[in-house]
Amino acid sequence: MQTIILTLNDGNKMEFIKGIKLRDAINIIKPNNDFDIIYAKYNNRIINSDFVLNKSGNLSLYDINTKEGNKAYERGLLCIFTIAAHLVLGTETEIIVKNSIDKGVFCAIDKEVTEEDIINIKKTMKKFINENIPFIKMETTKAEALEYFRSIGREDKVKTLFYNNSSYISLYLLGNQYNYIIGNLPENTSVLKYFDLSLIKNKGIVVRYPSVYDNGKITKYKHHENYFNSLEEYNTWGNNINITTSGELNEFISGTNPKDIIQLSEIMQNYKLLRIAEQIVLNKERYKVILISGPSSSGKTTTAMKLSLYLRGVGLHPTHLSMDDYFIDREKTPLGPNGKPDFESLKAIDTKLFDNQVSRMLKGAKVKIPTFDFVEGKKVYKKTVELKGNDILIVEGLHALNDEILPSVPSKNKFRIYVSPLSFLRIDNDNRISMTDLRLLRRIVRDNRMRGYTPSETLNNWHEVRSGEEKYVFPYQDNADILFNSSLIYELSVLKVYAEPLLYTIKEDDPEYLTAQRLLELLDCVIQLPSDTVPHTSILREFIGNSYFE
Repeated sequence: MQTIILTLNDGNKMEFIKGIKLRDAINIIKPNNDFDIIYAKYNNRIINSDFVLNKSGNLSLYDINTKEGNKAYERGLLCIFTIAAHLVLGTETEIIVKNSIDKGVFCAIDKEVTEEDIINIKKTMKKFINENIPFIKMETTKAEALEYFRSIGREDKVKTLFYNNSSYISLYLLGNQYNYIIGNLPENTSVLKYFDLSLIKNKGIVVRYPSVYDNGKITKYKHHENYFNSLEEYNTWGNNINITTSGELNEFISGTNPKDIIQLSEIMQNYKLLRIAEQIVLNKERYKVILISGPSSSGKTTTAMKLSLYLRGVGLHPTHLSMDDYFIDREKTPLGPNGKPDFESLKAIDTKLFDNQVSRMLKGAKVKIPTFDFVEGKKVYKKTVELKGNDILIVEGLHALNDEILPSVPSKNKFRIYVSPLSFLRIDNDNRISMTDLRLLRRIVRDNRMRGYTPSETLNNWHEVRSGEEKYVFPYQDNADILFNSSLIYELSVLKVYAEPLLYTIKEDDPEYLTAQRLLELLDCVIQLPSDTVPHTSILREFIGNSYFE
């Protein structure tokens, strides 16, 4: 009897009878697995459960607790949600998949939705899941896809696909409906067992599902009012300038004054930052410390530097501190669950020294502050800070909004700013642009330019970065007095120039290949825009280079 050897995700090798089907191999590999396999990859090719394994090779299995499986789960769940919602609410109802919010995705709906509607939508979704309906991927010509979406009145997809350079387009068939979805979907609906719906009255529905950090559990929905209102404000601005989808952005860029979109976006963002500066000046007797935090690659450093300029322009004298300079010596860094140094942990920061020095500064003392030497892995003391009359302290760091930071400074004397790129741009009504993907593309470009990291290295480290954000950043976003949106409506078109060549260096045998292909598919949806007119004070310059603040 002939056998084959399969190398699994974790590097372990297992022997199987030649000709075994994937579903039978899965039952042997994971006999007591609590979570369904969303999809599988065999020698870098996605296969279904009936696929016959005849050769030795690599077999990767993705469930809901893997980043690849979780993304596919989300897309599949949103597909059946939109179909179910149209069946319950009426086919004329406009449903727009918009933004991630509290471990779910917010879907705007253009009519009033009741709790009874929610119950009926959930029942319909569960019916689809129980019926084990396949997601069938098929290839068609671009012309045929455009004709189909025109025939059903989906101009959002027509505008997007018009600018796609491919001659052939992949569509998914679910039941009797075709859809254009970026990224992989599950093999069928049966795996989409874990979900819930939360109604935001007069706005829409949050489709919730377990994240990779929740071990299959759906957490209770918590509405973040400031976050949601900021998203709505920028959505309104996008509607006002008639750019809400990548197709509409491409129309603008291919027009007579394509670079106007850069200036429009920068003016809007600078105006928001100036308003924050004005708010601080009006309360300058009260606010002594400005705390700026946000997830990785949000542009916190440039935001802090630009805010400093605005404050100087209205008579204050800001002093900038980075919490990264208060890392404890590298050999003392706490270890994470994986046994590696956890640089994201609050315990990696010398919080006692930080609190002591800031308290002394606010009392007028001269303080010799550290600069962290990342090569040697320790603090060096070269700079002295003394705060005077109109001086104000700006602190930027991952943990800046944590209540354990600066406990000796009264809360009324702190002004907290949460910085995050809240992209309101979407591909079309079914395909959102993930804020996480936006930050990831920024980081790939910056890591390669400033640290010499390959895109594969950045992608491989991203899960640990995201895990740190889940523990140390997102839980404290509601502590902020104000949320600053650091996204720019045009940035994907500029990032494409830098990120696309880097992503193409990731080959098929790389574990990050599928993620790279998904990001390339996202970038395919936008036209390139040269960076020559991007202002040197732009947040985007923090990532692509030539920043005024470098």
